[in-house]
Amino acid sequence: MSFANYDLEAQQPPPNGKQHKKSSELDQIVSDTSSQVSTFGSLIAQFNSQRKLLGSKRDGVDLRESLDLLQNRISDLDSAISVLIMNINKAMDPNSNLQVSERQLMQKERLTSDYRDLHRSFRSASDSYKEKKKSIPIKTSTEETPLLGGDQKGVPEQQQQQQQQLSQDQIEQTELQYHILLTEERNREIEQVAEGIREVNSIFKDLGTLVNQQGEQLDTVEENILELHGNTQQASRELHKAHEYQKRKGKWSCIILVVLSVIVLVIVLAVVS
Repeated sequence: MSFANYDLEAQQPPPNGKQHKKSSELDQIVSDTSSQVSTFGSLIAQFNSQRKLLGSKRDGVDLRESLDLLQNRISDLDSAISVLIMNINKAMDPNSNLQVSERQLMQKERLTSDYRDLHRSFRSASDSYKEKKKSIPIKTSTEETPLLGGDQKGVPEQQQQQQQQLSQDQIEQTELQYHILLTEERNREIEQVAEGIREVNSIFKDLGTLVNQQGEQLDTVEENILELHGNTQQASRELHKAHEYQKRKGKWSCIILVVLSVIVLVIVLAVVS
């Protein structure tokens, strides 16, 4: 597996490029770095698992050569990830022209923290492995069985190569299984996020429907209030007209009553005379 270093300055488009393209490339580099960190953690776990076999019945030249190869591989990956983290920090520096979102800053902080913890774990495991190699000697094949002849010298070397190839295949198989599990876990997380987005979208649709319904009801209430106001003004005018009419009617009634009284008085006086 290749652990090529990413140079963010080479990955970025010219200064006149769009900010969206720069941000997308930065997201891709962060994603690739996250994958490298995951592989880093998987190899460290495998190294710790094999390291525990030192001093056991399975301890031997093959195991230690496999551990040495695995240690060198992890060390190379450690250096590559260190350069990636440094380039990401440089790209997200506040003095740079690249606009960095809050999400990207959070991803960078989490990535840096995970790598820092794994780096300390690997250094501790490497120191422990060195001390254990010195304190626990191993028995070589020459100590257990005498040499049978010059024709047999190539056999242990061939067996060692086969063991190394087998160990390398086991490492790659373990790494592949780890990536498969990691991909499945990410797919589940993405599905959960998508389901949450769909639920939020449904809630907003229901809320929009309720707002429209309430808006229609408010419009109806406003129209009724305006109509009631108009009816009230009309009723007030009608009451005023009725009051004026009532006043005029009372005035004419008094006049008619006085006239009738005068006529009756004249008639009475005529009869008496």
